[in-house]
Amino acid sequence: MKVLCSLVGTLFLGLVLFPSLSGAQHAHGVETKNEPMKMKMDAREVLVEGVKITFTVMDNNEHKKMLQDMKMKEDIEPDTTHNITVTLKDENNQKEITDASLSMKVIDPNGKEQIKSLKYEDMMKSYDAYFNLTEKGKYQVLVLVKKQDMKRTAGIYYEIK
Repeated sequence: MKVLCSLVGTLFLGLVLFPSLSGAQHAHGVETKNEPMKMKMDAREVLVEGVKITFTVMDNNEHKKMLQDMKMKEDIEPDTTHNITVTLKDENNQKEITDASLSMKVIDPNGKEQIKSLKYEDMMKSYDAYFNLTEKGKYQVLVLVKKQDMKRTAGIYYEIK
């Protein structure tokens, strides 16, 4: 009983003190000297036919800071405001899917579309691209995943307030 109370208490404190990381399956974070890196990002998971697809949306300023903190060299694409990252995991064996081809369509609140191929980042075991999300309102984020004979589509809504 003592162990259960301790575990529940620790989990509760983690969710209260670090809410930006609590919903993230694939947290872009590095801990240094027991201080977690604080970042603003939004992560959402979708399960489609045995594949767990996690979308993470991050403002370019936060993304640039994260890259610097991780000592990763990447130029942020000009005229973009956000980085959208996707991770794929096989629901049955919990293994990451790292050899797929992904394309993403982002539809802004006015119906304008941006379509890009996502590139794979080996260090992060994720796929990503930069998009321009300048309008306030609800965006539709859609991904098409292809791997050999497998095709999956998934999507989320992301709101800029």
